[in-house]
Formats: sequence, C-alpha cells, structure tokens
Amino acid sequence: MVKRQNLLSFLKEKKYVLLVFALALVFVIIESKSKGDFRIFLNASDDLLKGENIYQNKYALYYHYFYDIFFALIISPLRLLPIYWATFIWLLCNIFFTYRIWILIKNFLPLEKLNSKQIWLFGFCSFAGIFTLWHKNMHLTQMTIFILFLCLEGIYRIEKKQFLVGSMLIGIGITIKILPIVLIPYLLYRGYFKSVLYVLLSIVVLLILPSLFIGLDHNVFLLKERWSLINPLKTEHLLDTEERSFHSLTTLLSVLLVENATTDVRILKLKRNIMDISLESLKWVITIARLIIVGLALLFINRLPFKKEQSKLQVLYELSYIFIAIPLIFPHQQHYAFFFIFPALSYLVFYYLLRFKDVKNPISNWKKGMLIAFFVLLYFVINADFILGAYQNFYDHYKTLTYGILLFIPLLAFSRPKNISLMGVR
Repeated sequence: MVKRQNLLSFLKEKKYVLLVFALALVFVIIESKSKGDFRIFLNASDDLLKGENIYQNKYALYYHYFYDIFFALIISPLRLLPIYWATFIWLLCNIFFTYRIWILIKNFLPLEKLNSKQIWLFGFCSFAGIFTLWHKNMHLTQMTIFILFLCLEGIYRIEKKQFLVGSMLIGIGITIKILPIVLIPYLLYRGYFKSVLYVLLSIVVLLILPSLFIGLDHNVFLLKERWSLINPLKTEHLLDTEERSFHSLTTLLSVLLVENATTDVRILKLKRNIMDISLESLKWVITIARLIIVGLALLFINRLPFKKEQSKLQVLYELSYIFIAIPLIFPHQQHYAFFFIFPALSYLVFYYLLRFKDVKNPISNWKKGMLIAFFVLLYFVINADFILGAYQNFYDHYKTLTYGILLFIPLLAFSRPKNISLMGVR
C-alpha cells in the first residue's frame, strides 16, 4: 500500500515531465521516418570500413561527409540496423542530450530566486524560443545538440574538478566537429592548464585511434583529405555562399559586400549587396570581423587572465557569448548550428525574470515594454521558418537569422550578472 502511494505521489509530482517525455517519444517515432543527414553519416561509416575515401565521396548525390573518422567508426554498428531504427536510436540519444543540456544550464542558475510560476515561465520561454532550431536538428538528424552537450558537460565536469573526464568530452567534440576548439583559449585564459593539456592529448589520441581499425596509412591519408575539405582558407569557405541556407558572419558579409556572390541557381533575383569589393578585400573584412567577435569575449569575461571564477552565473554568462560566437565565426553553418544560442537565451530569460521584479533597482514600464517588444522580435526572427515558413526563401536570401543572432550580442552585453548580484544572486 505504501509503495503504491509512493508511486502515485511520484507520478503526480512528475506528471509534466512524464508528459513531455511521452510527447518526445511520439515525436521521435514520427521523425525517424525523415531522410535526414544521419543517413549520410551511416553511408560514410560503411564506406570507411570498405577502405574508401569518405571525404571525396558524395552522399545523397551532392553532400560531403565533414565529420571525423572516429565518429564514423563509433556509429558503424548502427549500419547493421534498418535505417529507421538507426535513426530512431540517434534521435532518442538527442532527446537525452537535450534533457542533459537543460539540466546543466539550470545547474549554473540560482533558480531558487524564482517562484514556481516564474520557473514554469522560465522553462516555457527558453524552449519556445529555441524550438525551431531544436526541431531542425531533430528533423535533419544533425550533430549540434550532441556537440553542445559535450561542451557544456565538459565545462561542468572541469568546474567540478573532474578534469580528465571534462577534457575528454571537449576533446571528443573538437575531434568530431572543430567548432568547440574555441573552448581551448577560454580554458587557458581561466587558468585551467591541466585541462588544456588533457584536451590536446585527447584530440591526438582520437585522431590516431582509428589506425587500429583502418591502418595507419589510410588514417593519415583520410586526415589530410578531411583537412583539404574543411580548410577555412579555401575560396568557397571565404564566400561561403554555396547554399542559400548558409548563415554565418562570413556568409552575411559575402552577400552584402560582393555582387553575385553565389552560383546557387535557386538564388532569388533580389538585390542584397551594398558594395562590390574584391575577394582579397573581402578576406580582410571577414578576418577583422572575426577578430572583433573573438575579442569581444574579453568584454564578457571581464577579469584578468588565469583567475578562477567562483560565480556559476558568471561562467554561464561567459559561455553564453562564446556559444553565440561559434556559429558566427565558422563558415558553412546552417540554421541548426545556431542551437548554440540555447544557453544565452536561457540566461537572458532568467535575467529579466529577476530584473523585472527588482524593487531596489526597478526597470521603468517603458523600458519593460521595449524589452518585451525586442524579445518578441528576436523570437519571430529565430522562429520565422516555423511561424511563416512560406517565406523561407526570403529569410535565407537576406540572412535574417544571422541578424537575429547578432542582436543577441548587445542584449547580452547589457545584461551582466553583476546587475542581479546586487539582489544577492551569485
């Protein structure tokens, strides 16, 4: 009887969580039928074990495999399953990664400062704001959720002094997809020298490890082929306009500063460039813009190097900016890559829930209205494909998503943790 009462009590307390997971399971069952990029990963894995050049081959007629050899080996057992069930397992893993990302974000936030209604609002706004980008990752069976999980889990473990585990997770993320490499200078700046060493060692091991399965010569050959494919100095990565759906700082500057910057036949015949400069000049503009984005990280860290930060809220604030910067400074980014803004969005929702109720340092009703309007604008820009998908071609043509992500930077800059630390939050 007691066990039954305990079970009923548990189900009552967790009913919303169970409902979410039930809906997520139904979603995975449906989306496992989609023809996402996980098929490309599995085909590349199959070709790898056949001794082929997986970085030269094209899959689904047009697309290259960009990820590392280690990942192709890890997923190779899924080749033995029907594609539906292989995709089902991958999407189910991504549900777990999403859940863990959410737990990690909440771990950095002093949620005890919010009442139950505000906590519900915090969760709803955070997920509603990111839904379209999350859905794109799931529908296209992409990697971004997994990579963000590795980054956040790695930093969390390092903060807990589990240096080896945390560093290995970040090393795995960098090896699979180079984007998390920006965490190395961040860890170095914060004085985590041991972690930086472990990350570098992890990368070396993971690059060499496939030699045990495919041979050293073939492994070295594929590593060179991969670098040739992803080398950011290549002209196509400079213009970064091969596909209409690309979004990043490089893509935005290319379409603004170079006339006829793309050979994509699907491009709309609508003017969007404001200048027409040479590729050499564009290279310098993009380099300077990237350096500015990277340099702005110091504004958000705002302390001398090699000092540990005790405030978990400040750590999340710093990571929020770094994760915004990642898809902006790297080329060849699609919509789903901007799922990296999830920590920043959650931080901002938490920040303004507290600031709006701050009686000691109140925000005027006029400013509250402006801020709410600004958040609504950001919501529509980020989720435009979901809300008014019929105009997706226009959004991609004018790179509206990139503009929306750039707007996060000044908003985050004016939402510093010290403003709410005055309320006793650390």
